[in-house]
Amino acid sequence: MSNPNIILYHANWSFCSQMVRVALLEKGFSFDKRHIRLCDQYPEGENIDKDYLAINPLGTVPAIQIDGNTICGSEEIIYQLDKIDSNSAYSLYPDNVNEDEIRKWASDTTITDGVEFASTLGTIMPVFSSPLLQYMIKQLPFSSIMKILLRHPRKDRKMIFIAMYFGNPSKKIPFMGVNNYVDEIIKLEKLFSDGRDFFYDTFSHVDINLMCVFNRLIDLGLEQTLSYKTPFINEYWENLKSRNSYRDGILNYYTDKEKMLLSEYYKKNDSSVLKAILEQFDKKI
Repeated sequence: MSNPNIILYHANWSFCSQMVRVALLEKGFSFDKRHIRLCDQYPEGENIDKDYLAINPLGTVPAIQIDGNTICGSEEIIYQLDKIDSNSAYSLYPDNVNEDEIRKWASDTTITDGVEFASTLGTIMPVFSSPLLQYMIKQLPFSSIMKILLRHPRKDRKMIFIAMYFGNPSKKIPFMGVNNYVDEIIKLEKLFSDGRDFFYDTFSHVDINLMCVFNRLIDLGLEQTLSYKTPFINEYWENLKSRNSYRDGILNYYTDKEKMLLSEYYKKNDSSVLKAILEQFDKKI
């Protein structure tokens, strides 16, 4: 087994950071952590400071350094981690499955740049998360918004933050993902109807991503959509939650800040998106 020197740049609540932490734990790697306070949640906005931009010019997390080599983006990070010998007895890319197929599913279940808005399960998550994102952004001081405007390397992110700070675009955005989300969940339900424990024969990159997708639905008050007329997905989700990596890579990173933010957010959030999703299930199943 090789013992690479791994430094993970991540954020506690970051969807894609969760994926990489789970992968590292599943592979049995030890790693050093550098928590980055993201500009959508913290006034410091460390992801758009020059020190972090020197590591990842896009200003996103996660990023990882493996023996001094930097890799950005959860999909590529997990793919490269799996190529390194580790204590794990299995690969996150099973030998009996075509690698291109796994990578396609992995891409479809994470946030991938260049993919059409709300077209895959992974890109639907930011759509559903937009009211929560807007709630966090509106808590920031004006000086933080100016820092984003001046320093953020991505024009699209700047525009989103500015629109959410001064307006209310997230009121309608989540509904744009409802139909495609229901279609994707129904597709997964059919796949898991054969009684499989994991997406493939063993725990894989796709299972990591789905673990994080489903956990984000809990954050958003949408967990009911994983059991409403979908018993096989519900059983699969219970299986995922039983893994140590779910607890150690995701749940243990919810600090008082995240817990308090969710509590405050739900006092002002309605269940109209959940209702719309369940209505679509009634129409399609």
